[in-house]
Amino acid sequence: MMNQHREEDALRGRAVKNQKAIWDKTLEMRFLLQKAFSTSNKLPQEPIRTMFCSHDKEIEQAYEDLLNSSKQTLDSMTELQEALLESNQAAKDANEIPSASNGENDEWSEVQRLQTWMATFRNTEIDKWQRKIQVTTGAAALKGKLHAFNQNISDQVAGYMRDPSRMINRMYLTKSAVGVFGEDAGEPEAAEEGRIVEGDPELIDDSEFYQQLLKEFLESCDKGASESALYAIRKQQVKKRKLVDRRASKSRKIRYHVHEKITNFMAPVPMAVPPTAPKLFENLFGTSN
Repeated sequence: MMNQHREEDALRGRAVKNQKAIWDKTLEMRFLLQKAFSTSNKLPQEPIRTMFCSHDKEIEQAYEDLLNSSKQTLDSMTELQEALLESNQAAKDANEIPSASNGENDEWSEVQRLQTWMATFRNTEIDKWQRKIQVTTGAAALKGKLHAFNQNISDQVAGYMRDPSRMINRMYLTKSAVGVFGEDAGEPEAAEEGRIVEGDPELIDDSEFYQQLLKEFLESCDKGASESALYAIRKQQVKKRKLVDRRASKSRKIRYHVHEKITNFMAPVPMAVPPTAPKLFENLFGTSN
């Protein structure tokens, strides 16, 4: 009996060690891709990209090499993810394996297929470990005080993702802030005070998610150095500022509102007052002696 428990503990320890190694390698790959991901926002967009490619064959060839290398990287990542799912019997039993598409330019279809494949297994495992942690740490005793404790993590995420437009809009960047190659930077677009100018859907910034991953990684290595390293990263990052007309402050610019045009209004017409008018008004108001 003792030997059986010892073997189970050893097997569980090896599984945790393998999971930790896979997670560390995944984080390393994500950190290496961050530089390329953020720099890709500066690539020229249409129709400027076509003008550059038609002007010089070397630029066109460089674009082809960039697209091919990006597709190869994405294919390698999807193949690795599919291999990990195939090796996990619980993931195969949790959901039916969707069929792969055979069309052209189906990289994103393949990504969506893998996400659909592991969705049920992912939600089930996350909810299971959440319940175990609540029972172990006593967090389940707070049930009823906070609404979040009455819901599974998967349900909370699903509720948050019912309207993801606000979160997605926060990730959009403006061309003036990024400095897209071939675009005239000019001055930032003026906006009303308190309103953020909408960004370009082609320019995505996921620095918040990247910083959260980096913080967790540093805390797992050295909790003392994580705060200082994260502070240094945030200090180097350009903060998003609300694009407002700053010249309008401190009375440097006249603020005014244009009123609507007056309707059904006629200017007064001068007229000659008859000499008997004063006598008439005196009798009318009873002021005559």
